Amino acid sequence: MEIGFKLTTKQTEAWIPLFSLKDVDVLYGGAKGGGKSYLLCLWAWLWVRKLIKILQIPMLKNPIPLGFIGRKRGVDFSKTTLETWKKIIPQDGYYIREQDKEIVIEGRAKILFGGLDDRENINKFNSAELAFFAIDQAEETERSDIGVIEASIRLIYNKIQPPYKSLYTANPAECWLKNDFVKGERAGAIFVPALPADNEHLPDNYIERLEKSFSYDQVLLQAYRDGNWEVMMSSYAVIPSKYMDELQGYNHHPEKDRFCVVCDPATGGDECVIYVFEHYKIRDMKILHTDDTMIIVGEMMIMGNQYGAEVFGVDVIGIGKGVYDRLVELIIKPIRAAEKGRTREADNFPFEGAIATKKVVDIHSSRTSSDPERWGNLRDEIWWKARELIIDHKVAYPQDEELRRQLCAVRYKTISSDGKVKLELKEDTKKRLGRSPDRADAYVYGLWTMQQVKSASKELYGRQKQSSYNSDYDVLGYK
Repeated sequence: MEIGFKLTTKQTEAWIPLFSLKDVDVLYGGAKGGGKSYLLCLWAWLWVRKLIKILQIPMLKNPIPLGFIGRKRGVDFSKTTLETWKKIIPQDGYYIREQDKEIVIEGRAKILFGGLDDRENINKFNSAELAFFAIDQAEETERSDIGVIEASIRLIYNKIQPPYKSLYTANPAECWLKNDFVKGERAGAIFVPALPADNEHLPDNYIERLEKSFSYDQVLLQAYRDGNWEVMMSSYAVIPSKYMDELQGYNHHPEKDRFCVVCDPATGGDECVIYVFEHYKIRDMKILHTDDTMIIVGEMMIMGNQYGAEVFGVDVIGIGKGVYDRLVELIIKPIRAAEKGRTREADNFPFEGAIATKKVVDIHSSRTSSDPERWGNLRDEIWWKARELIIDHKVAYPQDEELRRQLCAVRYKTISSDGKVKLELKEDTKKRLGRSPDRADAYVYGLWTMQQVKSASKELYGRQKQSSYNSDYDVLGYK
């Protein structure tokens, strides 16, 4: 069996550390047409063949797993990366066990494949001992997606410990890869940017077609043609990452006993996010994957009871209306009964003290804003108010990396000469992120709802500029 292949200069630059006998983490890519999937498939196949020799693996009835290749979603991997594999790897060089999601090589070793959203894969990782993994289109992932597979990189075979490798391919995005590889925050990590101009195997008119395809969006064009990670989320971002990063320089000391619970219900597999805010600082959170309104209300009430929250906020579009109605039934009706002297019902009220301050806020993002000359609708206003709080350093730095990514992803556009702004459609943000910005929406709704709490309009924090960022976090992981 023979294979003839020719690597580009950039592919070769990544290939050298990937085929070395040292542990290495590599991010390859940064633009369209850089040959990312090609490199991933070719390297994974040839690296397994080399590991078979290094580890002296014999023919086995049950070949041992050496690595994993995949994407965030298994269905995307099957439609894209796996098809690239079948196209470039000689058919006599492997066979696929589709049901088990395994690629068997030389009857000695195998590669697990699929999606990080697949529970069967996750279960495999918990017990597997692997030597490498490769994630295609890794900008789709969160750091937590990678943790379970990183923990499986521990293979020792025939008392031999092989070099451990991880390969990520990605397009530019505001995500954890940017911090670890592009900004160099991961020690020893290697970033190899690959542009379409570096790939001589592309059609002659590829860049011209790319420019035509993204002529409507110069930010995307700069990202996908030029590999510009910095511009990806900076142009017309409601909350530029620069402002988010600056929050790290401040300590926040919220007043006590001022809490709200906020929820952005979701359907279709998106995240249903519940936050507890202590003023403009996240105190607790829960992420559900359900559209059962009673379950959502139950979780909100439990968290409200725990913290003595005064105000509940709910996005009432879609199933949120049912959540709102049930909260009103549980919270507001007992207040009204108490005011009428119906003490028996009042005894069932779930909170103690300051009954008059209890409130359920219905957030309908398509409603008219408080200043139609400035914002197109309430959603525009809520996001812009969040931007102002962040710029003024009144918001505690969110430790959730995925939340920060989503907050910095939403864009706005100026629609009139007097400065009126309107946010892009949520569907557009979702397409660019590869997922719905549910955490970001719940977060800005929380800041908005917090303003409905009594005294929330006053100065909420004693803010002290730090000379260096204090890394002592509470048990919830928030400053």
